[in-house]
Amino acid sequence: MSMSISVRPARKSDAAEIALLVNIAVHGSVAKGWAQDKQAEGTYEPLEVGRLEMLKDDTPFGWRSAFMAEADDEVAGMLLGYRKPDAREPVPVNTWAPMRPIQELEAEAHGRWFISMLGVHKTWRGKGIGSVLLDHAEAQAKNTQARGQALVVEDANAGARKLYESRGFSVTASRPMVPFPGTPQHGSDWLLMVKE
Repeated sequence: MSMSISVRPARKSDAAEIALLVNIAVHGSVAKGWAQDKQAEGTYEPLEVGRLEMLKDDTPFGWRSAFMAEADDEVAGMLLGYRKPDAREPVPVNTWAPMRPIQELEAEAHGRWFISMLGVHKTWRGKGIGSVLLDHAEAQAKNTQARGQALVVEDANAGARKLYESRGFSVTASRPMVPFPGTPQHGSDWLLMVKE
């Protein structure tokens, strides 16, 4: 019996699930930043700060840019992505140091559909969820007339790199990592991978 995987646009009510999958996608690193955020006071949980971030309507990094993969009546994974403007956008001066190299690489993805996050729950990995989400990203790139797709990945994330390379992505730029406070570093460079 084959498993049915569907992808749907996220709803506002998915904000907590999106925050969780964003944190999974970056191996727990982003929750460290959320814990230090001024919004964290009184939340008792860094992922609550992430949920509040995902609820924002005025940013591409929120629920409106997410797509949820569902299988067996549950959320199995999430894709967060958006069409980058054709003109290159400068990286804000006050960008948090660990995020600066990532933001610099993202800035080079102008004109492309940018896969900001792709997260899959542990029990669903290796079951085709990531491939279905990448198919959806490709459809979004075509629908928005992007000149291709782009994403940023750690050099040490061999499994993800292999998946992306099998889908036609190749490395076009890199930046040295700046460690996230209190989180072990898994590689030495962030890589921009592009599919024209």
